[in-house]
Amino acid sequence: MSRPGFMFLICPDAELLHARIGELQEQYNAGDFEKKVYWADEELPRQFWDDLTLQTLFGSSKIVILRRAHTLKAAVWDTLDKTIASLAGSSFLCLCLEGKWESKGTPVPAVLKKRKCWKFAEKQKWTWQSAGLDEKSLSGFIGKWAKKNGIAIDRPVMAALAGALPRDARAARLELDKLELAAGNGRKVLMEHVGLIAHSEEMDFFQFMRSMSEGGDPVEIWRRVLTNHSEKDSMIFMLTASLTREARALWMMLHGEESAVRLPPFVKKQKQALAQRLGPARIARIFDMVLEAELGIKTGQRKPEQALELLVASLTNMFSPPSPGRR
Repeated sequence: MSRPGFMFLICPDAELLHARIGELQEQYNAGDFEKKVYWADEELPRQFWDDLTLQTLFGSSKIVILRRAHTLKAAVWDTLDKTIASLAGSSFLCLCLEGKWESKGTPVPAVLKKRKCWKFAEKQKWTWQSAGLDEKSLSGFIGKWAKKNGIAIDRPVMAALAGALPRDARAARLELDKLELAAGNGRKVLMEHVGLIAHSEEMDFFQFMRSMSEGGDPVEIWRRVLTNHSEKDSMIFMLTASLTREARALWMMLHGEESAVRLPPFVKKQKQALAQRLGPARIARIFDMVLEAELGIKTGQRKPEQALELLVASLTNMFSPPSPGRR
């Protein structure tokens, strides 16, 4: 099958993007292509442009993935539009548009719709889109997982799972992996197993922060993260995104903007108390931790699992009560 030179992948969920890229590699016999990942919300290095236009010395091929391409400025799109026109035959470019979906439809930046590369991709059907997981699409997500892993799920159980699983694909897959263990040799998920699914990732994260700030033991909450041995790059960015959202909400509540934080009243009351307990200095420090973790990965200074463990250690240290000899 003839492989496209490039594709636009439109989806806000990093795990679904990862899965789709894997499917494309399988579809076009590109499983052994060298994978090069770049981030559009940083200045694109010279190597990125070389990877698109230069043939390798030994004839090997590359799959070049540009994450968060929806953040590119018009000037960069101008350059990229021209570069794609002379794309090397050994390069397969995946442009990930990860903007938030609204009711008005697919979040394709207006600045991109004017470009030749987008118009050509639409004409050739070199686009793929997914709004992420909801209760309806979760059934298909679960079904695909069950088929791949040889797991049987009756229809009523499938419906219960679709209602209970988190809407983040990475978090949902972690819960499904837990259910696979529970299914055991019978290889069947039962209704009683549905109760094993954790609360939503966001609520778990709030409970974690509250536990930390009160001097509690975060081991059980982080056990699920630190014992995950697959795709920790997705996990660390999912957690930093959650941490950023949580810190932003706490900061707003601390500075009289609680009306802009849309949460159920009882949850908002709990978060207001947490914001007061943490104070502005520690909330601000959370943003620094997120930046340190993400920069460490993107610059190659740290592996995803190292960044994850350092983030946990930093949070634990920040929330730890001062020792008797420390002022």
